[in-house]
Amino acid sequence: MEKRLNKPDNGERSADQQSVYRYRGQPMASEQQNFSRAKIAGTQSQVIKYDILTALLVMAAQSSSTHARLSLRLSLVITARYNWRLGVFAVGQKELSKMWGVTERTAKRELAQMRSLGWITVTVPSGRGRVTQHRINLDTIIAASAPLWGAVGPDYAARMVGAPEPGGAAAETNVIPLHKANPTVDLGDTTGWSQVAARLHVQDPSIYNAWFSQLSVLESCEVQITLSAPSKFVAQYVSSHFLRRIQAAFAAQDGYLRKVTITAQGAA
Repeated sequence: MEKRLNKPDNGERSADQQSVYRYRGQPMASEQQNFSRAKIAGTQSQVIKYDILTALLVMAAQSSSTHARLSLRLSLVITARYNWRLGVFAVGQKELSKMWGVTERTAKRELAQMRSLGWITVTVPSGRGRVTQHRINLDTIIAASAPLWGAVGPDYAARMVGAPEPGGAAAETNVIPLHKANPTVDLGDTTGWSQVAARLHVQDPSIYNAWFSQLSVLESCEVQITLSAPSKFVAQYVSSHFLRRIQAAFAAQDGYLRKVTITAQGAA
């Protein structure tokens, strides 16, 4: 039986909601792309660079004033002075103050705020004739932007979690369908799972029939959902192989990224 978690009536986010909107890589860090220097220098580097800038700019457009301001300023640094190959930038406070149109004191304070958020770290401190070198922690920034991926579009959300893009060609698979079922969209389903299940079926019917058709909603709220699997094996397999795909489908459906948990029946 589905257990529905009520949304606060006072317009404020619940503790569960706040934890998702504040998170810095937990609990979904293992499910998102790892923006390593090797990937940024690879054949898809241009796409990845645009995706990173998009993550910053969507925070600039939709986050609180502080995060929006810092996101916009860091976007400018990346565009103008970032060494993609080494993953660092070395820009003095005087140059940053001119770039950002602020005083040097303000530039120093903005860098300190970025460091406190974990967005940047000092790799080489300043010295005589040398400015401070910072590394940009791209995975931390990507994690901070996760709740806004759906606002950019379902294709972006899918790409950021490494899932097939909604409506794209189904990937080849050797999985033998164990449960053949075409999902029916329940218009009265307030959890969104029936709509998401339909999306997953369109992406890859064989994967849907083998795994997703066995899942049902256990608990649901605005920012997270718990799905029940018939066995521990199914729960573990779906969690390790397909959780990113389910998250991307929810992002395409809801317009934001939900936390998704798979649990075995009777385990809760």
